[in-house]
Amino acid sequence: MLKKKKSKEVSLPKVFFAVVLLGGAVVGASYLKDYVNLGALSLESSGAGLDSLAKAQELYDQGNLTEARKVLEPVAEGRDLITAPQATVLLAKLNRIQGKSAENLALLEAGVKRFSASPEYARVAVAYGRALEDAGKLAEAGDVFEVVRNSAPPELRAPALTGLGRKAERQNDLLGARDLYRNGVKDAAWNSREWAEAVDALGSVNVNLIFSPMRTPESKVYSVQRGDSITSIGNSLNTTQGLLLRANGISEDAVLNLNQQIKYTPKDFRIVIERAQCRLFLLDKEGIFKQYTVGLGQPGHETTLGTFKIGNKEKNPTWHKPGVGPILYGDPRNELGTRWMPLVPDQQGLPTDLGIHGTIRPETVGLYSSNGCVRLLPADIEELYDLVVRATPVEIVQSYSGKEPALPASAPQTQAEESAGETPAPQ
Repeated sequence: MLKKKKSKEVSLPKVFFAVVLLGGAVVGASYLKDYVNLGALSLESSGAGLDSLAKAQELYDQGNLTEARKVLEPVAEGRDLITAPQATVLLAKLNRIQGKSAENLALLEAGVKRFSASPEYARVAVAYGRALEDAGKLAEAGDVFEVVRNSAPPELRAPALTGLGRKAERQNDLLGARDLYRNGVKDAAWNSREWAEAVDALGSVNVNLIFSPMRTPESKVYSVQRGDSITSIGNSLNTTQGLLLRANGISEDAVLNLNQQIKYTPKDFRIVIERAQCRLFLLDKEGIFKQYTVGLGQPGHETTLGTFKIGNKEKNPTWHKPGVGPILYGDPRNELGTRWMPLVPDQQGLPTDLGIHGTIRPETVGLYSSNGCVRLLPADIEELYDLVVRATPVEIVQSYSGKEPALPASAPQTQAEESAGETPAPQ
């Protein structure tokens, strides 16, 4: 938990927010009750406003920002305590996209005052905090996010936690940022924009921590012994060679010194691939470690549902294309990219030729574009390759909500020689 430092000077934004917070305290203790009561009071006037909001959102999603603004402005200027603040927040998004920073700041500064007693206050305040960040007013932004964190219910608190996580990152407090992002993910509604923002931020800081020399509570240190190599250390510690190289800033051909300290972070990762939304979740005991966008099987060649485990991984793989034969790495016809991780079935009747790999066509990631395999962007597959070891459990599901029980352990995760790849025959 971050502690706010006492400022030597009292800025106008802080005075302003002290007044707003005082007013908000009247409703803070019964926030959810007020939500119900205000919603009922506004029900009659919200009907047309809600229709306008839906229309504006549709125009926004289509990229028709000018028409969306025309629909939103009269709703935002209204007195309804539900639709007016929601319209204000969407107008703020338009302003941000269109680079109208000063106009956005004024809109939201007025909004937090107008809607201090609204159940939608937290959304307006978070948007105001983001506008302050954009304007370089970072201390004031942090004050706003603190107000929301301390007064809003969990589902509205999440974006404030993410904002405070960004503040912690700017202060190089990566562990503090990680805790804030984790809490933001837990508080946000699954698949909401707030959830996605927190998940992406969490994934970035998780990777930065595990691949950096910085020691963390879960990391350990290995002292190099006579005869050790990166390969032998990786196999002994059940971690990847790539993770050891990245976390210690050493090259593959580096000569290790006796008693050299090697940082590593033990992890029992598992992977869930969600077919409905082309997503891959890398999970650890804390939950989501990182989320990746993937390309999956096209209609008629859908990626098969079921449980698998990672087989022997291969760098710069040769593609054994069915009906064609081997196509070497570097050949423009080789669609595997730089990494190949075969999926070994854990159930009878599953295909044996599926895998997770890179691609030479990054524009197909996020689409149903393959003949069954799972493809990632080049940087993403190389990152994932360096994170997971052989025998990592993989489950391919239609939809994922984050609430399924952990996968049954089919075998202990073990690291194998990465050069001893199985014959890739991806689809």
